Amino acid sequence: MDGDSACLVSHGYEKVKDVHSVVINDKTPLEGIWVPLVTPFKHGELDLDALKTLTQRMVNYGVHGLVVCSTTGEMGSLRLDEQLQIIRTVQQVTHKKMPILIGLLGTDTRALVHQAQLLDSLNPFGFLIAPPSFIRPSQEGLFAHFSALADAISSSIVLYNIPARAGVPIHLETVQRLANNPTFIGIKESSGNSETLYRTIKETNLRVMCGDDSLILDGLLHGAAGAISASAHIHTESFLRLYELAKQQKCREASQQFAHLETLIHLLFKEPNPAPVKTLLGHQGLIYPELRLPMTDVTPALKKELIQAFSLSETVLIQAA
Repeated sequence: MDGDSACLVSHGYEKVKDVHSVVINDKTPLEGIWVPLVTPFKHGELDLDALKTLTQRMVNYGVHGLVVCSTTGEMGSLRLDEQLQIIRTVQQVTHKKMPILIGLLGTDTRALVHQAQLLDSLNPFGFLIAPPSFIRPSQEGLFAHFSALADAISSSIVLYNIPARAGVPIHLETVQRLANNPTFIGIKESSGNSETLYRTIKETNLRVMCGDDSLILDGLLHGAAGAISASAHIHTESFLRLYELAKQQKCREASQQFAHLETLIHLLFKEPNPAPVKTLLGHQGLIYPELRLPMTDVTPALKKELIQAFSLSETVLIQAA
């Protein structure tokens, strides 16, 4: 891809220097680097102290938003009371002045509507919702499912297209139909297919957030509003710099910045997410790298690769700064 000709960016970049100056309302933009927070555990229970530390770290870096109880947050193994604790803890740290998306997971539309209404009372920026997994509904079923959720809540919805996990994609035509409802403000595009990413950016009026970390650079250069990136737990400031360069159409510099991160991004998804991310966060002493079954620790070989790549990329990024 020609770097200069790929600069199709239409949105400007504004760095958040003081999170306490951010006012959350319906017009808060879905853009920039959002981090889907891991859920720290300790001896099988929530480690809320570590969650506070991790959240404050993201606030200090100036990320544009956070996602809680998502795929990276192991939402499938969280009880509802634990989800409430996580959301309230993160809101306490951010003083409710940083936009937060809540991940929703479920196969029963009625039950998910009830859960969404309960969580909606916490006044999040919105919800990140994927198709019901395992049951593989039709596109008409997906449209009805998402529409029922939109009718039940006052917060915004960001669609989550992740067919590898959900078992079914949200077709572009379905996305376009849903986009007619103002409750739907964006989509996290995680199909892993660059053509799907480009078409979604070009052919919908939703804000498109790149959800495949390996495609962040291409997505930003083709007009994506930002990224929801698990990798951005690590070298967060470098991902923010990448976003800034891309939005300023500095394609060559953005490509160089991404090149410094590319090997690490690859390793962070070499085994199931979020195990590799938690390994490096544990290496930095930020959390216990504990997961809940059926998730398991990374292999010793990958742990060694991750630590080596982290150290190397840290050196390279310092020299490039």
